[in-house]
Amino acid sequence: MDSLRDDIKKGVFKRVYLIWGEEDYLRDYYKKTLSDAVVPSGDTMNRSVFTGKEANEEKIMALAETLPFMSEKRLILVEDSGFFKKGADKEFSDYLEHIPEETVLVFSEAEVDKKTRMFKTVTKLEGSVECKKPGERDLKVWIGSILSKSGKKIRASTVDFLISKSGTDMYLLKNEMDKLISYCGEREEITVEDIREIASSNLQSSVFSMIDDIAAGRQKKALEKYYEMLLLKEAPMKILSLISREFNKLVLAKELSKEKKGSREMAGVMQVPEFSVKKYVAAASRYTSRQLLDAVDDCLKTEDDVKKGKITDTLGAELLIIKYSGFKSGGDNARAAQ
Repeated sequence: MDSLRDDIKKGVFKRVYLIWGEEDYLRDYYKKTLSDAVVPSGDTMNRSVFTGKEANEEKIMALAETLPFMSEKRLILVEDSGFFKKGADKEFSDYLEHIPEETVLVFSEAEVDKKTRMFKTVTKLEGSVECKKPGERDLKVWIGSILSKSGKKIRASTVDFLISKSGTDMYLLKNEMDKLISYCGEREEITVEDIREIASSNLQSSVFSMIDDIAAGRQKKALEKYYEMLLLKEAPMKILSLISREFNKLVLAKELSKEKKGSREMAGVMQVPEFSVKKYVAAASRYTSRQLLDAVDDCLKTEDDVKKGKITDTLGAELLIIKYSGFKSGGDNARAAQ
């Protein structure tokens, strides 16, 4: 990624790039930034886009051989072609090494198979750019940078609260930041109260909040949050799946805390922001290890029963909430006899 930024800054481009990875925001950002740097967005004579099934190897090669019209470069953008999953013709893969210097060919793909000839060729040409989900530190720096450019300030603890409420998806966070900037108007600092008032909760953070209520025995609150999610048209089966995922994280939190692992290591294993580790450990401490493992098994059994038509997905999730919010708090020692 550093190499790509350097190419854009210097205006010196490789002949082929593959921008790929799970983070849609970064992939779209670098795709647009690179494309606009090669050929301005309004230059329809020298910009061509192929998407999905319309991406044809022969057409792309023919266009790549066409000299640009009153421009130094011709840009060909190929999106979601599948060439890097199913593989492309050998002729096309080999052609990537012989693209005319006037042409820049940019591929944008969400998923790739690193074993394909296409991927190996682009990697050999040093044009592979992976867009990973950013780590916690990078995500916070990005949030601070976006807000700073808009003349806003935000405390580190407030950034933590924003991420815990809205999740780590960069597109969703950018949308929430835009809302907060508009909501605050001329006021410089964005506060926790602003986020509570205006920012949306994503489904995963809503489910964790519900799990926290379940673990604390706040059955009424947990059920209220579940019914609110249903009113917002969230799919019960998706909620059920996330409940299962959250209990799996509680199992990990329980075991890792027993092993005296640090919060950073726990965050990496659990795949959660470091600041949320304490919340998971606290929630896990309210159950015995056996109860958490039983909860995971119950979630899997409920999902299976739903698929077999033995129970509705709405009732299945509700019964899990009722069951696991019914334990008394106290941890392993207090529950050893249960």
